[in-house]
Formats: sequence, C-alpha cells, structure tokens
Amino acid sequence: MKQFIRYLYEYQDGKRIRNVGFVKVEQAEESTVVHIHGKGLHLAEDKRLKVYIFYVREGQCIGLWQGDIGHVDPAVNFRLAFTPDDTGRASNYPLIEGIILENAGQRRFAAVWDDMPVDVERMQVFKDEPEPDLASLAAQRTVEEQEAYGGGAGGVPGDEGEPSQEVSGEDGQDDLPEEEPGEIPGGISDETLDGTPDAAECPREENGQRPQGEGQQGGDSPLLCIKIQRRDIAQLKRCEWRLANNSFLLHGYYSYHHLLLIQEGEKCWLGVPGIYHPREAQAAEAFGFPRFIRLDGEAVELEEEETNSEEDFGYWCRPVRR
Repeated sequence: MKQFIRYLYEYQDGKRIRNVGFVKVEQAEESTVVHIHGKGLHLAEDKRLKVYIFYVREGQCIGLWQGDIGHVDPAVNFRLAFTPDDTGRASNYPLIEGIILENAGQRRFAAVWDDMPVDVERMQVFKDEPEPDLASLAAQRTVEEQEAYGGGAGGVPGDEGEPSQEVSGEDGQDDLPEEEPGEIPGGISDETLDGTPDAAECPREENGQRPQGEGQQGGDSPLLCIKIQRRDIAQLKRCEWRLANNSFLLHGYYSYHHLLLIQEGEKCWLGVPGIYHPREAQAAEAFGFPRFIRLDGEAVELEEEETNSEEDFGYWCRPVRR
C-alpha cells in the first residue's frame, strides 16, 4: 500500500489562492481511501460540497462524482473510499490524480497526488464513452505535429499542456511543514511561468532530425540512468515542462510509476517505461518518443511494479535539455 499526504487548496481563476487543509491518501491496487481535513472554507449559504475524483485526458480535467458532504461549517473531516468500479471504467483507476470539492457557488478546492497544476475550474464530468484507441490518437497526433511544423516530419514535436511549477513532498510522509495560505511549495513561482517558452532555449536536434530506431545499452557512450517522478520534469529546461501532460508519457508513467533520465555522453534522454511492439513503436514516435532503449538489470534499480520481466521491457525515449 502507498501512503502520502497532500495539501488541499482553494482555486480561483486557474490559480491556487490559499491552503485550506490537507488529505491523507492510502492507495492500493484495488481500493483507495482519502481522509479529507479542511478548515476555514467559509461556504456562505450553501454548506454542501460535491466530491469528485479526477484524471486528466489530453489536458482536460475529467471528474467522477463520488457523493456529497453536507453542512460544512466551516471545517470538513470526511473519509472517501473508491475502487475501480467507481471510476467509470476499471482502466481509469490507475489514472486518478486527485480529488475536487465543488460548492454550489462554484467555489472549488482540490488536492493533486503529484502536486502538478491542474485546471480544476474547467473540469468536465465523466461520460461513459468508448475508450480511445492509442493507435488512433497517435495518428491524429502525427497530423497535428506535421501541421505545427509546416507539414514536415523532422524536429522534436511539441506536446500539450505546460506544468506551471516545480513541486515538493515525498510519498509516505506523515506530516507536512506548515505553509502560509496561498504559498506554493517548490522553487518555481507563477512569475517564472509568465509568457511562452523561448524556442532558442531548446533547439532541435542536429539537422532538424529526430533519432530513429532501437537502442541497446553498451554503445560508445556509457549510459547514466536516474529514476524520476513526473513532477521532476520541472527540473528540466522550461521548454520541456509541457511533457508532463504528454498522453504517451502519462500512459507509461501510470503503468510503471516512474520515468527515467538517461545521460548518454553529452545527450540527455527522457525515457518512458513500456513494452516493445511495432504498433507501440508507431504510437511512441507519433507522441515524440522515437527511440527504444533496453537496459540490463544493473543500469537502474526497479521495484517489482516498475518493470515487466516477462515481456520485452525498456524505455521509449526522446532527447531533452537539462
């Protein structure tokens, strides 16, 4: 079982405006329990809160209603339990990223498991639709990238969404340090994020081409591998932050619970764990991860849930700037 604590914030105009409490999460493969503790919510006339769990799809926050909390005045202490049966379809369960509390007056409070920014105010309520096919998404993505780069196939493709800050906090932590209302943990402020990433900060690969094909450990340059979490993308160059919401990256991250930074000589690669298959290779390249690297058991230490010993396991990679 995985246990961690996250802050509970009030959101307004797409920003965290104050800290109103915390949640303690007990996460297992078949069930999750969230203990919600908040105070000073000041809900005025309507004292009820609708409770949603949510995941992010293509940059859009999708909420799944779990019930209501009645008469919040002014504090809330509530225990929420959910299983894969409560997530619309079972495949959504590992994608759940946090909770949203919504008041009839449209005030919203949220806690996010990895502390990455989420546009909770534009949440859409889940509708049971056919599950999207990864190959179809990849084909659509290829068209979008070709349009973005003038119809060419070269260059490192862009990805949807841009994380707005670096985050802090470790899993399994029982107590969080005190935090002033409205303060954002981490070293990147909102002012840092104003504007658009400078294209010169992350130039394309030589000759505008992406590296192709598979890779093996043990080439001319030794590989230095560092296991990271999705929130650690904020430590890369600013123009790489948008990768935190890349659909292919999210698929691999929630399947194997980690990412990899691979230093190969002067080049740095961001690796998404996965299984090699020709069809998966097409999807990976369309989403910007054209190279597949296999590593031996000594390159990086992995837990049982972070790998697959029965399949052709490795990492789909793209070059990034640190």
